Amino acid sequence: MPNHCSVESTALAKSDKRLCKRIWWTLFTRDRSVAVAMGRPCCINTDDCDIDMLTEDDFIDEEADRTSDPPPDPVHVQFFLNYIKLTEIMGLVLSQQYSVASRGRRNNALDLTASDMALADWRQSCPKEIIWDKPGHHFWAALLHVNY
Repeated sequence: MPNHCSVESTALAKSDKRLCKRIWWTLFTRDRSVAVAMGRPCCINTDDCDIDMLTEDDFIDEEADRTSDPPPDPVHVQFFLNYIKLTEIMGLVLSQQYSVASRGRRNNALDLTASDMALADWRQSCPKEIIWDKPGHHFWAALLHVNY
């Protein structure tokens, strides 16, 4: 099975399915971050992927022998969920503004406006735990907004 396909219909244990999703989205965010940093195109084409978006439940490990593990930190979970959303926008900006196909388009101003609105919506919808503010910033909020 290709690594860009959903594992929901497989016989894997629920915890393994959740782990696969977390690994996939980690690779996705890394692909987008490296592409932005290096000024290169993204390697992962979202049109070829059918992995479901991560949810807070995907960070819960329900194996019987791991009940002593503490639950995931909600701030870490929100950081990663919102980082995924931000890197999705990064991918759109890269494809709209910096791809070879974008050079021939005349709607770059519309694309820029759409990208700007997507970023503003993302910022507006961030949970308060990961909103960066100067007087009382939190490490994870600052790290997320550095990418913003």
